[in-house]
Amino acid sequence: MKKILTFISIISIVGVLASCGKEEANTDPKPKTCEQIEPCKIALQYATYVEQGADDKLYKMEDQAGEHKSYDSLEKAKRYIAEDYEKYKNQKIKNYGALEYVLSPNEKYIYKFRYKDFRTEELKNTTVGISKKGDRYFANEYYSGATKNDVTVNGKIAKHKRYYSKGLNEQVKEGFKPDLIEQY
Repeated sequence: MKKILTFISIISIVGVLASCGKEEANTDPKPKTCEQIEPCKIALQYATYVEQGADDKLYKMEDQAGEHKSYDSLEKAKRYIAEDYEKYKNQKIKNYGALEYVLSPNEKYIYKFRYKDFRTEELKNTTVGISKKGDRYFANEYYSGATKNDVTVNGKIAKHKRYYSKGLNEQVKEGFKPDLIEQY
């Protein structure tokens, strides 16, 4: 009986060892904040420039061949930099909630951010579209917000994920939770 149990044990151990290495272990942490996801990080930077009033920086992040550019030239964008830009140029959006809609993986995204306005401290929303051409991401702002049609792919609403800045407790997160785009 001991020989049979020993034989079964050995076979079990060999089976376990043989299966080791067949699957690659994924040790990458799951993204928990927007800053850990390249298109979201770019959209957050764009939203920060919107808040700062840095229209020249916004222009540089936009696809100049696309239909969503905000100005005809960089010189024109520079004329519209906010008067109080110097006061806000070093501020960043620190506390936020973000909705991510993946319209086409690695190609097209829409992000809706909820954060405090730099000037008024009131909660506000900014919606940013991200598109990838080649190895570069471009951004554009949805000035009147995105609509249900903007997040619909092949007749279905794109799935969304929520992200929050680090260090927010559940109660604070609730205040920064952006409404779903498809509600509009």
